[in-house]
Amino acid sequence: MFARRGLLLFAGLLFCALAISSAANARIALDIGTGACIFPDHKDLGLAGAMARAARDDCPGGLSTGEMRDSWLVKSGLELTQHPAEPLSVHVKQTLFEEVTLYVRYADGFVWTVRHDAASANRHTELGGMFRLRIPWRAGTIETIALHAEKVVDPRGAFVRPAVENAQAESIETERQSLIYGLFGGVIFATLFFNLVLLVWLRYAFLFFYCGMTAATLLYGLAASGILMRMLPAGLPPMLGNVAAEAVLPVMLWFAVVFTVTLLERGTVHMRLAITGIALATLQCGAGVIALITLFQAPELLHVPLAVVNILGALTMALIFPMAIIAWRRGSRIILIYTVAWAVPLAGAFARILVALGFVETSAFIEDSYFYAMCLECVLSMIGIAYRISNIRAERDEARAREIELTYLAETDALTGLLNRRAFIEYGIRRSGKGKLKSRLLLIDIDHFKTVNDGFGHEFGDRVLREAGRLIESISPVGAVVGRLGGEEFALIVPYSERDDSAGTILRAFRATPMTDGIRITVSIGSASGIIADDRSWRQVYRRADTALYEAKRTGRDRHVAAAEPDPSVATAA
Repeated sequence: MFARRGLLLFAGLLFCALAISSAANARIALDIGTGACIFPDHKDLGLAGAMARAARDDCPGGLSTGEMRDSWLVKSGLELTQHPAEPLSVHVKQTLFEEVTLYVRYADGFVWTVRHDAASANRHTELGGMFRLRIPWRAGTIETIALHAEKVVDPRGAFVRPAVENAQAESIETERQSLIYGLFGGVIFATLFFNLVLLVWLRYAFLFFYCGMTAATLLYGLAASGILMRMLPAGLPPMLGNVAAEAVLPVMLWFAVVFTVTLLERGTVHMRLAITGIALATLQCGAGVIALITLFQAPELLHVPLAVVNILGALTMALIFPMAIIAWRRGSRIILIYTVAWAVPLAGAFARILVALGFVETSAFIEDSYFYAMCLECVLSMIGIAYRISNIRAERDEARAREIELTYLAETDALTGLLNRRAFIEYGIRRSGKGKLKSRLLLIDIDHFKTVNDGFGHEFGDRVLREAGRLIESISPVGAVVGRLGGEEFALIVPYSERDDSAGTILRAFRATPMTDGIRITVSIGSASGIIADDRSWRQVYRRADTALYEAKRTGRDRHVAAAEPDPSVATAA
């Protein structure tokens, strides 16, 4: 029921987000990426030179992977007019560059410029990892919009999803991004809190790694969404948020791999693949740290560690699929739910890696799908974790029942069901309360039992022993330890009391109770008192009780003889 409601809620929120997305797209004034002239260039052309090059249609397009150079986007032939109540703004996806300058040229030749750099990055950055440069109102017609990005190292280029938006579209886009990240943050926070509670309660290793992965996912969302840049002080590189997201992604992947290994049932994990995946994820984490250092020390080389991060990430994720197949073939019951939960997020992450490497063009769907996929993963993973915990509890209960059964077999006399000699002594010592409680040991021997065996057979004698054991156990006082020491000899340990009449009760019960086929038997009892704190004290008390039992048999049987208390002075002298 929880799973169904969670999926329905997720589907409803997803539908709302997509609906708002469609509305926002309908209200965008202009997609300036379509039909624009985009070209990389190291020369300081200026706006006039860039417009002249665009007029010549010298527009090769994107960047070569790994190169650090300037890049231009020029969109001419516009006829945009602003209304004082509907100001326009340029909205662009934040990518890996140091500075961007927006040029707005009016038909009368006036040019308005604004820069997006380290000093203004936190002011221009918006939710969703976008930055927005607002155009102040001015009478006249906007003829050309140009963007000049400096020191671009992103294979996607500097101009991803560039658009001119009015106030309505800006408001709807803000609502859409708020819904996306609100849904993402709420689900991730709830998942993290719930699993932390489970971790404290159950202490399963896979819950620890799942919490680590969820926390890393939350950090990734903060970095990729632009919230990190809004929180940090001005003066930091505009691409810090993107590089931080690339550095956190390996940490999340490392926890995901270890979570997979610890979640799967024992014996279903291919250890060589698991160790290889963990090693690759560890190297990827190191490359992420190097990327952060490179951003501040040598940004022109930033493409190298970022490429290593993405290549290692692709290799690590590629290992998860054969691990899942092998686990399934080895009989894993959890792997199906796990595969369904992670298929979409892994596909989304893999698509983002292909985008980062420049093999696939980015889109709003790819950029946002990761967050929807992670919300879906959280819901499905909670089902998987609950299922795995249920399996573990069932396995533990089964193992505990088996342990109890083995303990019972090891401690129990097979014929009578009473404690055997070894267990009887252990329980007797344990009952002493670390040598503080005095006990009375009663040795009970069936009179003339050899005659019963010889006259009626051993099978009949075994039935007599079972009935004698049940009788002794049924009339024993509360807290007594009852056992069979061997043959026809039974034993009883009871709390010491001068008024205790356990022996008399047993003698009277055997005199009054017929056994199998109406046969009547009697017993002889020898008893001794003392503290049974260890094997040595047990032997001392047992010898005295055994001597008393011999005396009871010698003097006529069907009676109780209590051993005299040892002389304290003799014990001290000894």
